[in-house]
Amino acid sequence: MKDFKLGFIGYGEAAYLISKGLKENGLANQYVYDINANDTLLGPGIKERVEKNNVSLLASYEELFNKASIILCATSAKVALNIAENIAPYLTEQHIYIDLNASSPMIQESIGSVINKTKAKFVDVAIMESVPSYQHKVPMFISGDGSNFFSEFAELYGLNVRIIHENPGTSSAIKMFRSIFMKGVTNLLIETLEASEKYDVTDIVLDSLNNSITKQPLNVTANNLITRTGIHAERRISEMEEVIKTLKEINIKPLMSEATKNKLQQIVDNNIREQLNDRIPKSYKQVINLIDQ
Repeated sequence: MKDFKLGFIGYGEAAYLISKGLKENGLANQYVYDINANDTLLGPGIKERVEKNNVSLLASYEELFNKASIILCATSAKVALNIAENIAPYLTEQHIYIDLNASSPMIQESIGSVINKTKAKFVDVAIMESVPSYQHKVPMFISGDGSNFFSEFAELYGLNVRIIHENPGTSSAIKMFRSIFMKGVTNLLIETLEASEKYDVTDIVLDSLNNSITKQPLNVTANNLITRTGIHAERRISEMEEVIKTLKEINIKPLMSEATKNKLQQIVDNNIREQLNDRIPKSYKQVINLIDQ
């Protein structure tokens, strides 16, 4: 097995766990640069992780890029582009730069542009599950011109990657759009259960939702729900108005319910029902396309 030289920018929990798995699978040469290594609050934790994994803590970007040809950036979405711009002078065509930050597709496209101008390869990585739960085997969606190389590297050292597209930003788009649902449905559940607890009907509500939502594949559920919403949005606005009144009466802020009403209003304002000739379409995609137009 070829022993690659790997560098980490940032060595928080996610980087540490991925690094640990790579180490256990035979990747010995690992290096770290973390801007917070000497911070009073954050530094001790970084140094403890470095020591546990027996990796080398370096003092600068320049030193890191001289030591390692594969660089994983695992810092924060808000500084991802800035870091790419700062490290660009140290990149060569021998480097592959892999960004693990949960940035927007547009940011990842911009990072890819910065990296590719240096002749280095770029990989946009979307981590699709909890790293503590899966550790180095966490599912990763990847895109960018360095994806094939990273996929081969991943296979050697036990990482779980799936190539999505050659264009950076594509994998991050999947994660971001998935988050709309995952974070949204979590907060819908919170608002639903806040209300149902007030009337001691939570178990019945959950059983009813389970029967409506989880008894079939999500694409089937999406088709059933969205196609009918395209026709019945106006009536459902009236229903949501009653929901909002009820929640206010029992002192629950109807944040998600008001958002639902507003989305339904968009469907009405776009005359979706009229464009569908008052007929439930065969596919939810017809409704989505009409909203998008």
